[in-house]
Amino acid sequence: MFTSTLLTVASLLATNALAAYNPSCSNNVVTYWGQNSWGGAHLDSPDNWEKPLASYCEDSTFDVINISFLTNYNLTGLPVLNHAFHCETTYNYTNTLHCPDIGTDIKKCQDNGKKIVLSLGGGNIYTYGLSSEADGQAFADTVWNMFLGGTHKYRPYDDAVLDGVDLDIESGEHTGYIGFINRLRSHFEGASKQYIISAAPQCVYPDANLGSTLSGAWIDNNYVQFYNNPCNLANMDNKWNFDYTSWDKLAKSNPNTNSKVYVGLPAGQGAAGNGYLDLGSVQKSITKLYADYESTFGGIMLWDASWYTNNREYVSGLSSWVKSNMKCGGSPAPTSSPPSPEPTYATSS
Repeated sequence: MFTSTLLTVASLLATNALAAYNPSCSNNVVTYWGQNSWGGAHLDSPDNWEKPLASYCEDSTFDVINISFLTNYNLTGLPVLNHAFHCETTYNYTNTLHCPDIGTDIKKCQDNGKKIVLSLGGGNIYTYGLSSEADGQAFADTVWNMFLGGTHKYRPYDDAVLDGVDLDIESGEHTGYIGFINRLRSHFEGASKQYIISAAPQCVYPDANLGSTLSGAWIDNNYVQFYNNPCNLANMDNKWNFDYTSWDKLAKSNPNTNSKVYVGLPAGQGAAGNGYLDLGSVQKSITKLYADYESTFGGIMLWDASWYTNNREYVSGLSSWVKSNMKCGGSPAPTSSPPSPEPTYATSS
């Protein structure tokens, strides 16, 4: 009985001692969940499609998971989500998804120390944009009430409270995002949790859709997509294509003095049009970037979670290597037991 108890306690400690996101560290690992990019290219292999959100929170591979995407939004109706096959049920007489199972998974992930963030935008044919400061402020109120710490009749994830907002803006009017962020931050004041505001610009500098937002608004994390462009990591030694210095300077000049740059990478050979490298080449490139830009280096971002299931050795190996070699104040990033659950918020009727 005594031995069994010790084993049980040890097992619980091992489960709970998961790497926790630390905004001051250089070895955070971020991914996107909800688009099943591997499955899109393998329609005949549903058993290997992207797993439920909670499946990616059971070990220390990822610290932040961005739920993708809030794809259609304007001020004339409720925003629309796209989570591939994970959730297809809408609230009655609306186009807004109601995903209680995802809400349950969000809370499970948070209990394991993960940050779960709502990502806005995405590519393809989605319709979104904020054309003025007033539009941005109004939409920030909607996001706060539907996904974060406010209340709303239609909360897609019920009482789950997400940990922030990510901007993967690839089209549409974009002049209202500074107002959007500023209004969100006013909601964050006095909140019981620390929220994240991040963005995922293309590596071409400045980003065509987010340039003014990244320089004028508070940004915690810049997940720069070093893929699908000539400025991918394979061209790191080509000064005409690859430019990391500008992103470093951008982070240093941000209103947030602790703004970080993350190296965004494909998590598999088919996850992007270019930019996927073997593990040794990625490690060599990241080692140099970390050495040259340590003060703003936040970690890596991997697109997307579906490749963890189908390229596990690569993703796990890269994550473990980053956590061991990119440090946090001169030492590896700390681990922590899961935090106490955040208070939940009842939806309005």
